[in-house]
Amino acid sequence: MKITVLRSNEATTHLEPLAEILRQSVEDGALVGFVWPLSMERATAYWEDTIQSVASGERLLLGAFVDDRLVGTVQLYLSPEPNAPHRAEVYKLLVHRDFQRRGVGALLMMEVERQARQHQRSLLLLDTVEGGASERLYRRLHWQEIGKVPHHFNDPYGVPKASVYMMKHLDLTADAIAPQAEDQTAEVSAAG
Repeated sequence: MKITVLRSNEATTHLEPLAEILRQSVEDGALVGFVWPLSMERATAYWEDTIQSVASGERLLLGAFVDDRLVGTVQLYLSPEPNAPHRAEVYKLLVHRDFQRRGVGALLMMEVERQARQHQRSLLLLDTVEGGASERLYRRLHWQEIGKVPHHFNDPYGVPKASVYMMKHLDLTADAIAPQAEDQTAEVSAAG
């Protein structure tokens, strides 16, 4: 498996699989801002907007690839606000349903943390649905709960759900920051 930081031009070549992963995630009940049914056109439009944000430098888009097939993605919003140069937010960890429970999400999250350190971000924030697989993953990766908001969202089928806000502090010492690959590609193993 290969985890790659996708530049905007690279991401554009993967619009169809990005849209399909988003559609599958929403169909499977993911709380990522959409309701079901989600058209391919709407999913593609979302990614086109996201790619513009990547091009402006306000966020990173990471992709997980198996044999050159995009199987997962996550975003790191770099909080360009002048009073928050130390902060970033994690958005939309999505894994293709055929590759779930194989460590793809964990590897994407480990790489997003590495990228955050590379960008001198010491505080990461995210929100997730209470009781979901993502919450369990984040807890295994030592994210701390900040609080819960009851009935914060409706799931893609209209069922009210609570969200859990989480944070993680990162060590920015030289020993904690792995050198960034020149081509912004990180090879990672799916073992363990």
